[in-house]
Amino acid sequence: MPYLPRRRFLYLSATTTLATLAASCTGSQKSANTRFDPGATTWDEVVELARGTTVNWAMWGGSDQTNAYVDNWVADQLQTKYDVTLNRIPLNDTVEAVNKVIGEVQAGVTENGSIDLIWINGENFRTMKQGDLLFGPFTDKLPAMQYYDTSNASVVSDFGLPIDGYEAPYTGAFYIMAANSNQVQNPPQNFDELLTWAKANPGRFTYVAPPQFDGSRFLLTALYGTTGGYEQYAGAEFDEALWNQKSPQVFEYLQELEPYLWREGSTYPPTQSRLQELFANGEIWMLPAFTARIAEGIATGQFPETTEAFAMPGISLDDPSFTAIPVNASNPAAAMVLANVLSSPEGQLQKFKPEVWGDPPLLDRAQLPPDLKREFNQVEEQYGIPLQELSKDTVPVVNAEYTTRLEEMWAEKIAV
Repeated sequence: MPYLPRRRFLYLSATTTLATLAASCTGSQKSANTRFDPGATTWDEVVELARGTTVNWAMWGGSDQTNAYVDNWVADQLQTKYDVTLNRIPLNDTVEAVNKVIGEVQAGVTENGSIDLIWINGENFRTMKQGDLLFGPFTDKLPAMQYYDTSNASVVSDFGLPIDGYEAPYTGAFYIMAANSNQVQNPPQNFDELLTWAKANPGRFTYVAPPQFDGSRFLLTALYGTTGGYEQYAGAEFDEALWNQKSPQVFEYLQELEPYLWREGSTYPPTQSRLQELFANGEIWMLPAFTARIAEGIATGQFPETTEAFAMPGISLDDPSFTAIPVNASNPAAAMVLANVLSSPEGQLQKFKPEVWGDPPLLDRAQLPPDLKREFNQVEEQYGIPLQELSKDTVPVVNAEYTTRLEEMWAEKIAV
């Protein structure tokens, strides 16, 4: 599953660099560092500023599927429609790009930075927004935004922090559950039922070891599911008193669950791929996963034909990601053009296809013209998951500090 990795700590140091970044950033065909006010510039003017240039996009590079989508479809759209060349800068972790921008700005590089666009979310966005390290606001200028519901928290906030026009929507992601319906006739709808099911079916459920991304996402669902729901954690800031009050319940639950996990909890799958192998070969009958990984497993035949996806209402996660432009970008115009291509109905449709990537769209299909709406519906029919129905039961991801604390406590109390 291509997802946007996040790390627990940000090292805000000018000495942190991307070792190969300078070598990978090709020069543009014409000067692209013209500074402009996106609020006072028309979209046609932005497109003309971008024409004939190269845009440097820093993004997590750990998925062959995602990389192929970008290197082929996205790059072709940019070149054919806008005469813009795409230079993809692969990252192991998004924080590398954040620290690169911080280092450049601290060194006085305020206009000719090496990164034009970053695939980003969570605390990485918070760091850049609060540090005045973002270009914009620019989102309102993107033609693609007419297809988004700006009353939807998943479009206008990022881990509880208002976007305020400094991020463009890129890709949806829902962290839900999947089960083999031959063995699981009544999927659990909450964490009490999950524990009851695990005790009745020992060894048939487990989750990825945190701080691997998927494992950390399971911990966040456990926080919601064992302490009374998402709403109390909503908002831009971390609540220390609430955490101190509620967090013991999470680990009491996980400790009670552990003996009934795969291999009695003596070990945990190190990656989501390994977890999916356990499900595919029947060692486990139920697993937490992102929708794209479930759709891929169904489409490729890795998962049993009897696989069914389900969400735990008010517990399963709506976990989108975005793109943002650094304040010192050399080519903010081309970055806006690229962000628009990614947010566009065509870009959202292409990456939605299970054979391409499988990540869900963030746009509001109700606002699409009928022909495009039909195309999205056709892809969902191939998807193998009732995505729109399931997404109604998901809730947002909250301030990243909750996940950081969950990871730390899991290492102390569960992994020992």
